[in-house]
Amino acid sequence: MKENDKLGKYRIKGVLGEGGEGRVYLAEDESLSRLVAVKQLWDGEEKQNVQEAAFLRDLRHPMLPVVYELFYEEGWYLVMEYIAGISLHKYIQVKGAVGEEQARLWAGALLDVLAYLHTRETPVIYRDLRPDNIMVCRDGLVRLVDFGAAAFQSFGEREVERMAYTRAFAAPEQRPEAGKRAWADERSDIYAFGKTLRYLVTGAEPTASYDALSPSCYNPLLSAELVEIIARCIAEAPKERYQVVSEIVRDLERRGRRGGVRKKEFVRHVEKQVCLAAAGNGNFFRFLVE
Repeated sequence: MKENDKLGKYRIKGVLGEGGEGRVYLAEDESLSRLVAVKQLWDGEEKQNVQEAAFLRDLRHPMLPVVYELFYEEGWYLVMEYIAGISLHKYIQVKGAVGEEQARLWAGALLDVLAYLHTRETPVIYRDLRPDNIMVCRDGLVRLVDFGAAAFQSFGEREVERMAYTRAFAAPEQRPEAGKRAWADERSDIYAFGKTLRYLVTGAEPTASYDALSPSCYNPLLSAELVEIIARCIAEAPKERYQVVSEIVRDLERRGRRGGVRKKEFVRHVEKQVCLAAAGNGNFFRFLVE
């Protein structure tokens, strides 16, 4: 579809995005004169589409978009509240890493919505928490969007042949080696939260080489406690991570040594890098650009 095309009572305004579960359009509900997000769901998965709409419709949280309707018109479409803003991914690309205080505020909001999902009578596992699925709104608050990969914990078997995920943020159990089956639980969302928090405070895209370094290598002023929280969230083995969201909230609310590395230590860190550069250490420069 293109701009100004009609889809029932909705007039298409443009494309908001596209992912593994469908394409999302910005549209105007001409009957109510309001903007909405219309998600075109891929064909061939009618049961899954109806299930997604049903459990989204029942979710009520300030950080989640409201679902208005699911309808069929030569394909399935899910109509949701339009959340104006910029993805967290784009925000960091433009503005760079955020300070620890801001990161703690946004982390607290994300944990609140994850706790809401995980502690429902039938827990919901989001399964694809990442900066592209988090919107930074004009009021400075963050909201969670795109539930295409989410699922009730009780749906079907614990393990599946394959699972939609984003490799850079997905837990190891969601992307198993050949011959193994994929699975996800609350600890998988906690892993993705840790990767997202790491991205927030470093601004570094998650790659294998960058993940091997502590967040303090990118931001020496981070508190030791926050670095430890991130490390525990993204432990490879699920049993070594936080087991429930409330444990992370508890540790985030603890205020130990503020500022992490003291200012003089930070200056010495910078001076060391300058000295290495002056000495013509080519490996240092290669490290910076690779």
